[in-house]
Amino acid sequence: MDAIIKRIWWIVVPTALAVLAFQLYWLRSSWRSQEESFTQVASDALAKARDRAVVESVKKIGNATDSSFKLSSSVSINSDSYKGYMDSLMKQNDQVTVIKKVTKSPADSLHLSGKKDTVIQKDIDPIRAGLDMTQFLASVFVLSDFTRPDTALLAKKYREELKNRHILLPFQLTIYNKDTTITKAPGVIALGTPHSGNPMLVVARFPGLNSMLLLKILWPIILSFLLVLLIIGCIWTLWRIIVRQKKLEVMKNDFISNITHELKTPVAILSATNEALLAFGGINDPEKTARYLRLGQDEIRKLQGLVDNIMALTRLEHGDDDMTGEMAAIAPADLLKAVVSRFTGLPGVHIDLDTQLQQETILTYPAALKTIFSNLVDNAIKYTTTPEKRVAIQVRETEQYIIFFIKDQGMGIDKQHQPFIFDRFYRVPHGDIHEVKGHGLGLSHVKSLVTRLNGTITVESTPGQGTTFIIQLKKS
Repeated sequence: MDAIIKRIWWIVVPTALAVLAFQLYWLRSSWRSQEESFTQVASDALAKARDRAVVESVKKIGNATDSSFKLSSSVSINSDSYKGYMDSLMKQNDQVTVIKKVTKSPADSLHLSGKKDTVIQKDIDPIRAGLDMTQFLASVFVLSDFTRPDTALLAKKYREELKNRHILLPFQLTIYNKDTTITKAPGVIALGTPHSGNPMLVVARFPGLNSMLLLKILWPIILSFLLVLLIIGCIWTLWRIIVRQKKLEVMKNDFISNITHELKTPVAILSATNEALLAFGGINDPEKTARYLRLGQDEIRKLQGLVDNIMALTRLEHGDDDMTGEMAAIAPADLLKAVVSRFTGLPGVHIDLDTQLQQETILTYPAALKTIFSNLVDNAIKYTTTPEKRVAIQVRETEQYIIFFIKDQGMGIDKQHQPFIFDRFYRVPHGDIHEVKGHGLGLSHVKSLVTRLNGTITVESTPGQGTTFIIQLKKS
């Protein structure tokens, strides 16, 4: 049994740990995926908001239309920055002409600082270039020195862009100079303008990002939690089954040991009496013969009881606990007197019978009732360790039930053991007391018979004061 348990645990524990590790990996991957998705969307929204904020700032200075724009004054742009930035935006074959003179008209040209007498004149059609007006204007004016948008305006545009993307998280927006160092962290979105004449770094922080991500993966977390609970429940149930089976195996071994000992004793006594009668002339002494025959009859009765208990075990194992005999109308008082008569001759045994019934007979299985009361009285006598063994049997009735009380003054049963005394093979441990013979089937058999009679059996016991078994049977 121990080897089987070890093999089971070697399978169950690694499997449970593997499932738990997979759940943690899956949740971590889901969290990172949601975090990366949010970062991408929030970054795109910030870039769009920056472009819109730049254009709105420029509109306060110049006028822009869908096809062309004009400035009221020249704009100074660093040529290297312009080239690097515009090359990334314009991929069409637009004609660029470099003229070795300074143009007086700022409307159609952009003055470049850094190279003397150099002007880039470029016919740019933003629609043909595939750019919307906002992106086009932002791509040009973000290069100038005066196009640093107001923080409040940028925050407003960013909030609008986030709302369009169904993101309603509060954020903190800050514009830094180019030399500022920002630590990369979850919930921090940074966007720079490296080719600008006045480089800046726009940083958005989302303090409530973790809560939002948690809500997004809430259902996976719940499912994982339920799965873990299910695994724990299965392991706990398996553990209980294993422990119960192990206890059952121990009790079965005790049962086999006890039943073997109890079988040997009657056989040895019968063998000795027969030998005395046959070999030592005991058969010629009528008194001795009668005494040996009575002793043999008692041992045969014990053997019959052991056989009945073994048969009861077989029926219990197969779930077949049919009543013996037929239903009959009996008087409970007469049946109990017959049971009591079997024990009154035992040394030190006193059984008090008190029946108070208005209905003298009940329709039931007499053999089943006799077995029930015989087992209970036998237990009451066996587990009373004092020389005087008193058992009280009382019968009372209500409108619907007949109630039987079988009370002894024995050693009693601890409360922790009371829920298990009706289990098969269960014996209440009493230290190292083995002189009380038993096999753990009597009360289990009693419980089964009472249930088949549509009755109930309960126990009330106090250690050192005795035990009372209460049986309720319906009158009808």
